[in-house]
Amino acid sequence: MVLAALKRKTVEMTAATIKISFLIYLQNLGLYDYLAFGWLIITFFILIFLSILVARKSSALALVLIVLALIIFLISPFLIKMKLSEMLRPVHVQVESIKKLTFSDTLIVTATITNQSPKDLKKCLVTTSIIKNSKPSSYKYYLSQLKPIANQSILVNEPLPHEGMIENRVVFDNYNYEGNVTAVIHAECY
Repeated sequence: MVLAALKRKTVEMTAATIKISFLIYLQNLGLYDYLAFGWLIITFFILIFLSILVARKSSALALVLIVLALIIFLISPFLIKMKLSEMLRPVHVQVESIKKLTFSDTLIVTATITNQSPKDLKKCLVTTSIIKNSKPSSYKYYLSQLKPIANQSILVNEPLPHEGMIENRVVFDNYNYEGNVTAVIHAECY
């Protein structure tokens, strides 16, 4: 019963984290974001228009173009967000310490976030996940990221200047896991 409630809470937190990340991204769209999404919409309409023109001669080719347009339209927003974040707003996250308090059910994760972009950043959405300890190159590492032991997102409204650092501390209360753990921290800064 408790395990089912814990699984449901993890799924709800993951869905809420994705929703918050998406809303913050939409609030902080820049010029290059608008240009990339404009390019995506124009490409989608060009492929649909081409499929209409080709449909008179070959319905199979028209169907392939429509499927290609839909695949591009569904996958590209994620790739655009990922690539623009890597190129325009790169940050480096270094986990400094993971401490399980002895006399309470609390885990404290401390990390530093370094701005590697050429411009100053205004805010960061920091998502911290606690996963079972495994080698970063193993498939268990990637599978455990899909179902973390604990997960927490914090919006840091502290300015982060070019090549500057901020320290981030996340506290997990009611933390009962006794095994070795690793913290995976993702920072999206704008």
